[in-house]
Amino acid sequence: MKWCRLVALAFAFLTLPLAFPAGSPVKDFTLPSATENSLIRLSDHAGKVVLINWWRTSCTLSQAEAPKLVELYKKYHAQGLDIIGISDDNTDTVASVPAYLKRYGVTWPVGLNDQGEFKRQVFPLDGQGATPGNYIVSRGGQITYLGLDRTPESWNSLVASVERALKEPVPGASPVPAYKLDSAPALELPDLQSRKVTLANFSGKPLIVNFFNAASCDWTGALLAKLHHEYAARGLQVVGIDLFDSDDAARQCAAKYHAEYPILRGDQATQMAWIGGNKGWATFFVTPDGKILKTIADSIDNGIEEPVFTKYAKYLLGTH
Repeated sequence: MKWCRLVALAFAFLTLPLAFPAGSPVKDFTLPSATENSLIRLSDHAGKVVLINWWRTSCTLSQAEAPKLVELYKKYHAQGLDIIGISDDNTDTVASVPAYLKRYGVTWPVGLNDQGEFKRQVFPLDGQGATPGNYIVSRGGQITYLGLDRTPESWNSLVASVERALKEPVPGASPVPAYKLDSAPALELPDLQSRKVTLANFSGKPLIVNFFNAASCDWTGALLAKLHHEYAARGLQVVGIDLFDSDDAARQCAAKYHAEYPILRGDQATQMAWIGGNKGWATFFVTPDGKILKTIADSIDNGIEEPVFTKYAKYLLGTH
């Protein structure tokens, strides 16, 4: 639910407690840059006061807040304030992000919502996902949700929070350790021709592993086929794992989008090892040395998988 869409939630929101206590330890997260083929990492800003700004181009409150953020950044950046913007734009509006940033003079890093660690770990702090929402990370690595910027009073409170945080001493050790990439779980499944396939078959290649079923085939089927077509010659490998459909149903999904990459027959053990639950869709971006760079376990209506997946594919291929 978005603040700009449902203003009537204002009073109810004021009475809701935070989902996590203020000053919770923050974990590292990465996001694809909205303007470059690079990743934004929270840990790169360790020891700074970081204001995380959750916003959207079509939100009038975000538009009103942008000039204030620019002035805040100019005033306090040299004292240790960094800002990380995270766009809540969807497939209809995400193309407007670069022009929006230029219009308001935004110079800090801005990432795209990839449905990854930020959405799972930080986003629940506010309970709604309304824009424009702000979080502050202290020099010591504690994160607090500051609420919505909707009134002069709320903005003054945000500024006061920044000023207090900037007075804290810089810690001697990094308070936000860099996110450690885990090794991809084991994979040993038959393809639709009953040939055994393992991760070793793709050793040394950047890999996209997509779990799907007949109900979720359409979510990213066309996009994955496109990525395979465009980047396979450069070494990118896409692998589909169908969860519990008949071979005919899996072939129908592949044929619908002219998918020419391997389709494997999934099983519950592999589903649990990779996804950790019974979800019928998830996508993993795996480095050539077998580490999981990014886990995206949710797809949303009108999401922005195309720019997000393309940026991660290019990153895996080293074009950053």
